[in-house]
Amino acid sequence: MENLREKILEAAIQAFMRYGVGRTRMHDIASEAGVARQTVYSNYKNKTEILCACISYFSAQSLTAIQGEWAQLETLEDKLHAYHEHAIIASFKIITASEEARDMIGGFNEEGKAATQQAQQTKIAACTDMLSNYMFTQQSPQQLAEYLVLSSLGIRDHAQAEDQLRQLLNTQTKGILALLA
Repeated sequence: MENLREKILEAAIQAFMRYGVGRTRMHDIASEAGVARQTVYSNYKNKTEILCACISYFSAQSLTAIQGEWAQLETLEDKLHAYHEHAIIASFKIITASEEARDMIGGFNEEGKAATQQAQQTKIAACTDMLSNYMFTQQSPQQLAEYLVLSSLGIRDHAQAEDQLRQLLNTQTKGILALLA
């Protein structure tokens, strides 16, 4: 059963990226998943529920990749780069590959935006845990985690190209490293 729900979410992500959230119909998601429209409705009551589930699913996959890489890394610098790669640069590539993807990643509607906010809070909690292993001057791990997650998203949303994004994220990393006690 869970595999079918994931299959529908993967299909919805593809449909949202192709058509945008507003223009995607349940039929499009069903067609992309290779299932009947009723099967989609049996698993998700409407497109908004699918959107929120897609945001949570995508964020959970990203966080799993980040934490898996963190477990193999020793330095804070390397861990920050891993966060940037999986959470920020990966989503930047999706956004730049499809104009319609910004709708999905941004949440599109109030419920989707709430799901996006929840995903951000989950990443802040994970980053707080990771940063708690280090001593900083003047800033708590929670404050730095909020800064890391929220400013990285702002950088992503305003960068014009991947090279510029990487340069700005490297500057952010240097700033955080400078706060080590």
